[in-house]
Formats: sequence, C-alpha cells, structure tokens
Amino acid sequence: MSDFIGTNLRLIRLFHDLSLTDLGERVGVSKQFLSRIETGSEVASAQLETLLAETLDVLPEFFYRIDSNPIVDEQCHFRRQLTTKVALRQVARARGEMLKRLVSVLDEHVELPQYQVGEADPESSESIECAAERFRSMFGLGLGPLSSVTRIAENAGAVVVRVHGLAQEIDAVSFATKRPLIALNSDGRSACRERFGIAHELGHFSLHIGVLTGDRLTETQANRFASALLLPRTTFATESRIAMRGSRLNWQGLSELKLRWGVSKAALLFRGRQLGLFSEDQARAGYVGLNRHGEALKESEDHLIPNEEPEVLAEGLKVMREHFGVPQSAVAREMRVQPQLLQTLLDQPQAEPTGNVVSMLNLPLRRASGA
Repeated sequence: MSDFIGTNLRLIRLFHDLSLTDLGERVGVSKQFLSRIETGSEVASAQLETLLAETLDVLPEFFYRIDSNPIVDEQCHFRRQLTTKVALRQVARARGEMLKRLVSVLDEHVELPQYQVGEADPESSESIECAAERFRSMFGLGLGPLSSVTRIAENAGAVVVRVHGLAQEIDAVSFATKRPLIALNSDGRSACRERFGIAHELGHFSLHIGVLTGDRLTETQANRFASALLLPRTTFATESRIAMRGSRLNWQGLSELKLRWGVSKAALLFRGRQLGLFSEDQARAGYVGLNRHGEALKESEDHLIPNEEPEVLAEGLKVMREHFGVPQSAVAREMRVQPQLLQTLLDQPQAEPTGNVVSMLNLPLRRASGA
C-alpha cells in the first residue's frame, strides 16, 4: 500500500474551511501534530486515519490517492484576487480541486463538448478585441446580445458550477485544467455580475495560458476581453447613442441597454468610456449617479434579468445514472468521498434552452471510448 499523502489531508481540510486548530479539536490532537502529518514528517495511526476520514466526509482511501495533475498557481484565476486574502483563496482553490476530481470522473464516463477556447495575444487592446471577436465567430454568435454566457462557456468545453462557501470577496474563480472549470460564488450575485464573471474567466483561458494572474495587468486584460465579448464594439457603438441626451447621460436609455445586453449599467459606462463613446466626465457622472441612487452594488433592474443555470454537471450525472447505471453514490466512491460531501458540489436546477445559444448538452451523450 502506498504512503499516506499529507497534502490530501490539507486539501480536504481546506475544502471544509477548517484551520489546523479547528480540525485538531475535532479529532483530539494538536495542530502541531496535524501540521507534521500534512508535511509528511509524522505518521497518523490507523485509528486517527479513520477518525479524520469520518470527520472530513471522505473514505480512508482518499488519503492515499495520488493526483498526477494537481492544480498549480498558473492554472488558478481569481476574479477579485487583488482584494482577497490568501487564506480565502486557499479555500476556493481546495473546492476547485475537488470539482476537478468530480469532473474527471464525469469525463471518464460521458463525452462532453470539446474544449475550444483558442489562445490569443494579450499584448494590446486591439489584439484582445480581435480575440473576443474570433470567439464569437467560432460559435456563430453574431454581434448581438448573448442569451446565455453560461451555455456558451459550456459549449466551449468548460464546466460552470455555483459553489457554496466562497468568500464574499470572490465573484468567481477558474481553473485552467484539462477540463477547465469556472466556479461562481453562489451567494446571490446578479445575473449581470455572473455573466461578466464568466466572460472574464474565458478571457483568462484565452489570454493567460501558463501565466500567473491576479495582478492589475492580467485582470485589466481579462476585463477587456469580457467587455468585448459581451458588447462588440461595432454594434455597441451604434446602440450606445440611446444612452445620451445631448451631452448628458440618459438613464432610461442606459436601463434599456442593460436589459437588452444583460450587462450592468456600470459595465456599460465602462465599455462606453473604453471605446471613447462617453467622455471621462460623462462616465464619472454615471458612476456618481449610481452611487447616489444606491446602485453601486445592486442595480434597480437586476431582478428583471434571471440568473443562468449551468447544465454540464447535472446533465452528465443524469446520463451516467439513467443510461449507464452509475448512481451518484458510485461517483462519490470513485472520488473516494462520502455522498454527503458530493452533495455540496451538486444539486443545481436546470434551465430550458432559449435564445441564440444552442445547448450542446441536448445532444446524446455517450460513454467515452475506453471507459
């Protein structure tokens, strides 16, 4: 039998957002002893292993499983990383690692959409604009509003999922793994905020392969990609005219643009300023107006735009259960975890296909070759 892998203990401890002290109190050992187990300088007894597994909702075999492709820093992209503490990022990263393991099981049983996010040059604003335009062209999305950014990302081969327990400071986090993941904070973000977050993470996938992100430059580049993907410059330049009345902003026009494009008024102002459609003073007046009306974080029309629902995990697991006879409990066993832990990653409602984005997931899924 292989040796106990201390990093697996650290992973699942962070997944549960437990400090060494917290876990030590639950299993009756000191934080120093647990730390030595995690670093491999101390050996856990069989009794302690069993207690750790029970406490952390995993099977004892979880601690012995070697991950040949662990997530590295360059694969992990945080939206809002500039203001997020390291400890909070560690928890989000641990949840992403467990999602990666779940999706790996899914990939072994069903054929998911092929990954199709092309690499692009982030060195100039023009190259980023062109990258977003190529992305739209690849999927035949035209130059109008996108009915579902979530479905676009999933059709491009990523897995989108809402994750409970992410820090308030984190809108989204993505992992550029073999099957890329986009984890959204489930804590009541508006549809506009989620849509921009997904587009932002697609920007990282396209622009920052093998690049450590989280600094101001890479975040600005991903934001530019998201803005260009959601609001194509040619179409938006024409339609943005309704947002002006003479030299002043037309708030009714901004509201109409928001409802049509599924993008926040703050993002519309940002894109308009970015393209030179609004002056610096006009954009600043818009931001001041949003603050004055209490719309800095939650805008008045948010409730009129429904949140999009991810499909890949729910549909893939349904196919495994109904067509291949693989129940959710068996998926948990393949992950070496208890079913209750798997529940924290699942249980998402499914949305009916609408608009100009066709769901690849309505096509028959079949057992992958060699499974």
